[in-house]
Amino acid sequence: MQTHEWANRLTQSVFARQVGTTVLARGAFLALSLATAAIIARWLGPAGKGQLAMIFMVPSMFGMFLSFGLGPANVYYVGSSRLPVYQLSANAVAFSILGTAIGFLAGLVILLSDILPMLLPGVSSTYLILGMVALPLGLLSGNLNTILQGLRRIYTLNILSILGSLLSVAFMAAFLIWLQFGILGAIVATLSVQAVMLLVAGLCVKREGARFSPKWNPQIVRPTIKYGLKSYVGNLLQFFNYRVDLFIVNFFLGPASVGIYGVAVALAELLWQVPNAASFVIFPKSANSTQETMNRFTPRVFWLILAITIAGAVVLALFGKLVIRIVFSSAFLDAYVPLLILLPGATLLGAGKVLTNDIAGRGYPHYNSITAGVSLVATVALDLLLIPDMGIVGAALASTASYALSFFASVLFYLTVSRRATLSVT
Repeated sequence: MQTHEWANRLTQSVFARQVGTTVLARGAFLALSLATAAIIARWLGPAGKGQLAMIFMVPSMFGMFLSFGLGPANVYYVGSSRLPVYQLSANAVAFSILGTAIGFLAGLVILLSDILPMLLPGVSSTYLILGMVALPLGLLSGNLNTILQGLRRIYTLNILSILGSLLSVAFMAAFLIWLQFGILGAIVATLSVQAVMLLVAGLCVKREGARFSPKWNPQIVRPTIKYGLKSYVGNLLQFFNYRVDLFIVNFFLGPASVGIYGVAVALAELLWQVPNAASFVIFPKSANSTQETMNRFTPRVFWLILAITIAGAVVLALFGKLVIRIVFSSAFLDAYVPLLILLPGATLLGAGKVLTNDIAGRGYPHYNSITAGVSLVATVALDLLLIPDMGIVGAALASTASYALSFFASVLFYLTVSRRATLSVT
């Protein structure tokens, strides 16, 4: 009994250290990200900032479609020691190449069909084409980072996060302030940072025994795709749940409104820094722990994270207008009311992230897919209903309602998977 208690305390201590360092890293990342956002906002203005967001939203969308759910599968199979790193890395390179080829072909078809101006009014087609370079960089980098996550190289990933944000500030300052290259400079700066970070991530994974020669091994492809597709649907739906409102805002209101609403979204999502840190560590831990261990562990983390996000929401409500004025300039003050509306939903969803990552680690990611699907339907329906008449305030109302729905669905599925009646701490 004493041995079991000692092991449990040791596990909690390791988790606390990993989450603690991740929170510190995300704090540094947050400060540097705000610096980058301030440069973009002040040198590009609301319309330029909104256009830049939509330019990189396109390769992000393609990346989600063409990831095949490989990232969560990497975390699961590395974290549970079911598959070796050298095979998963070769598999990841092969799928990244395939995804890039499909993405570029689909992008070419869309470009030749002349539907881009209709889908993304006010956004330059030339800049969209350049932004697509982010697709292969993002696909491979994401796959390599999830291998490190599965290995629980949390400290390494935290260092990479800080390094990437430092480079973003430096490159944005160089291209926007010094060289004054405008949106083109912001695009080149973003792509340069992604390329450097891909190289660094590759070096880190190589030290773990990774191989970068693409290889299709049926014994690796089958299980990773089988698990990955369970996560794929949920992650894809969740991505659109988070970002579809930007597309709809751009369609009805234009890039300038996207720039202002994007500030409200970015500030509300600050509440997810601590939940993301905890969830980042919980996923591989859940994959490598017994159900009894996680049933004791997750509720404690859940209630702590909920309390922290509530406190953060109060701070943002009190000082959000001041932050907007100082960081982004007075041109973005219209983001404050949407921010207030987003805070309740973002608070709930932050705590729900702890539960969804526990569910995925236990091998039930399809429940998260159901949650994401229901939330996406709610988001799109409410966006189309509210945005034409209420503008970005309507977008905020739609998102916060969808986030709350996602939270309650996550609680229900967690109780089902863990076979618990409540989320009380026992």
